[in-house]
Amino acid sequence: MRRWALVGLLLCTLNVLADELDDAMSGFEETESLHLGERGFDDLKSPLPPKTLSTPVINGSWYRFSGYGALQFSYNTMQSSESTVAPGDKAMDFSGLSSLKGKAGLSLDMKHGDNWRSKIEAVVWYDSAWAIKDKANYTQDVLDRYEYFFDIKAAYIQGALTKNLDIKVGRQRVIWGKSDSIRITDIINPLDNRSPGMVDIEDQRLSELMTRLDYYFGDWGLSGMIIHEPRMEIEPAFGSDYRPSDIFGQPIPYAKFPKRVNPNWSVENMQYAVSLDGHFTGWDISYYLAQVFDNRFSVEVSDASTVRQVSLINMIGAASNLALGNWLIKGELAVIMDINYRSTAEKNRLDTLIGVDYMGIKDMVISFEFANRHIFSYEDKMLTMSLEQASAQNSFPDFVREDSMQIALRTSYSFDHDNANINYLLSLAFGNGEGSQFDGGFQRVWIDYKYTDAISLNAGLVHYIGGSSLVPFYRALEDNGRIFSEIKYSF
Repeated sequence: MRRWALVGLLLCTLNVLADELDDAMSGFEETESLHLGERGFDDLKSPLPPKTLSTPVINGSWYRFSGYGALQFSYNTMQSSESTVAPGDKAMDFSGLSSLKGKAGLSLDMKHGDNWRSKIEAVVWYDSAWAIKDKANYTQDVLDRYEYFFDIKAAYIQGALTKNLDIKVGRQRVIWGKSDSIRITDIINPLDNRSPGMVDIEDQRLSELMTRLDYYFGDWGLSGMIIHEPRMEIEPAFGSDYRPSDIFGQPIPYAKFPKRVNPNWSVENMQYAVSLDGHFTGWDISYYLAQVFDNRFSVEVSDASTVRQVSLINMIGAASNLALGNWLIKGELAVIMDINYRSTAEKNRLDTLIGVDYMGIKDMVISFEFANRHIFSYEDKMLTMSLEQASAQNSFPDFVREDSMQIALRTSYSFDHDNANINYLLSLAFGNGEGSQFDGGFQRVWIDYKYTDAISLNAGLVHYIGGSSLVPFYRALEDNGRIFSEIKYSF
């Protein structure tokens, strides 16, 4: 019932606004449109510009090709030569060379008259490290997840239905919230989480097929989305160095770890979202409403098999930025309902974030963010239930605290006429409850260097910090420290 109420609210809201449009088929200015929900604070001093649409072109052509080729390298400095596995399973070597990846991306932007444009963007990569280290030494699940990948990052058509109403149909990404490092309201697109901590959230988002309407009035923008594609996050392969078989205690046999059943494409599995965004002088605010799939899984046991399944959650939230001199203050809040915890009944959660960016030092930005996720009607077994206890009940532990907290400290310093940037990110997780209250985290330092307009370089290292055994995820990653580099040619 709640699902159809949300659908009705989305359709009714957009229909009412469409009925109020003035000069529905009038002109269309020749400047770039600003989609408020996609970045949220692009210009603190300017009012919302006129809503328009255009695509950059080359030499007056109606299309533009661009792309890149890259070589990426990473080396694990801490792993032992054999992973810990259950008796009878294949031990794998994740030490030393972790990745030697050739990657390419190609984008085609097209302009169709003054008011319409389309885009197709694809990425493909192949990691030769597995062949170098002999693919026979690794499970098929690891190879399927890490050896090669192809993805349509964007495939959409976008245009103006009226003076104030745009439509965008196809595979696309939608960015909610204000944080750069912690996800609170940014729940629309799933993430590529195969190698957590190696890249920023903006590089992890996976596009989904959706239909989006954007209506602009004054300083406000209203967006409504129907997400047709029930795409889930790409998770680490079980048995890999990012999800070792002993992550939950005693090693689980590869064959015993439940497979995830992804939702089918259907009307019942469509997802819905609405955002209202306002930009004003010195501040902005956004309101969100969504029904999307949660990546938290439940375990379903039958006579034939045991599988992991996902379910829909409902979210209502808000986010805001406020500029005060050299400071940018940001906040987010989300009430997430109907979360399917495995050890107990469905529960609701309140997620909050407060953060600041400081830009008072020349060529430097310092950012600090603090988030808390509070579970209502919490039960102690949601943290303390062991894998053995859960297995006896045909279930799986939750590994969650009543209040799970996270901090993120990020600094960036640019030099050499902004051609080079040194970056540092520290993310730590902790909370209340039994045992150690520190759950772990990671830190990453890297440098980006623009050698020429076409050639860029990237190099750095990441270090994972182990923590409590009650929330075992970071502890399982603590031997995953690695160095990495990339050389990229863009055209």
